[in-house]
Amino acid sequence: MSYRLSLADAPAASIRACAREQLNGAVRELESPGDDPAKAIHQARKHLKKTRALLRLVRPALGERAYRAENDALRDAAAKLSATRDADVLVATVDALAAAAVGRLPASDLDALRAALVAEAAAARAHAPVDGAAPTDAPAGDGATAVAAAVAQELRDIHARVDSWPLDDSDWETVVAGISRAYARGRDARALAEADPTVEHLHDWRKRVKDLWYHHRLLKPVWPAVFDACAEEAHVLSEQLGDDHDLAVLRARLEQGIDGLAVDLDPLLAVVEERRGALQAQARQLAARLYAEKPKAFERRVTTCVEAAVAETGAAAGA
Repeated sequence: MSYRLSLADAPAASIRACAREQLNGAVRELESPGDDPAKAIHQARKHLKKTRALLRLVRPALGERAYRAENDALRDAAAKLSATRDADVLVATVDALAAAAVGRLPASDLDALRAALVAEAAAARAHAPVDGAAPTDAPAGDGATAVAAAVAQELRDIHARVDSWPLDDSDWETVVAGISRAYARGRDARALAEADPTVEHLHDWRKRVKDLWYHHRLLKPVWPAVFDACAEEAHVLSEQLGDDHDLAVLRARLEQGIDGLAVDLDPLLAVVEERRGALQAQARQLAARLYAEKPKAFERRVTTCVEAAVAETGAAAGA
């Protein structure tokens, strides 16, 4: 099944099915990365983010103890994959900036910077720590492989617990409350980020936008044309904020200094700031439409749509 809830099934059953699907997908990526381990790790992390968004959708039904236990397990698993992923993102971010840097930074300087970041990414993959241990001196690639295997086993353990998640009392009201809560939290995070656009505030806002994106995807069967469009707009917004965050991380890395890199990076840092400004302006414009409704109005609309869709599905099944 795809990443969406079934209107024909009880919410608890559908939620469990979605969770299993995402966990299985992450394990497949980690155990069979093919010839692009970086892409496989990226895909595995996406599966974990979807699973965590699913948990947040039904957090009250799960209860704080179960929610925190499973959310923490998923967060910790994703964190073990982040070191190698973050290093690869820096390389991709430099590549994305290359066109904007033409004429403002010598091509040889940009090439030298890229080569230095590629070397750092390779070292991160080769010597990735396992379960918090010190970096390994294993041959290139062995560290990342060991991390992937360890995380895959952790995800199997979570998968085995899905059936015991306390979801029996969840219903469609639970689901509506979950997406409404994500919308309200995103609206608050947006206000804070626009008033004080620090890297932390913008990143926190992006997390809430991604919840809204994933929750609209889960509820797509309610009204496919509308919920799919809202999901896509939230996706675009999350990408804008994500690109901004990647640029902020790149700036921080450059300001730390890179051993052996004798390059004047001031022109590139200027390009970074210009691009961040443009991305934040685009995000504000899109957010003005995506968060136009007040939270109570949003909740009433979604409630009406869900009730109508569930009733129609039940009538069709009865016929």
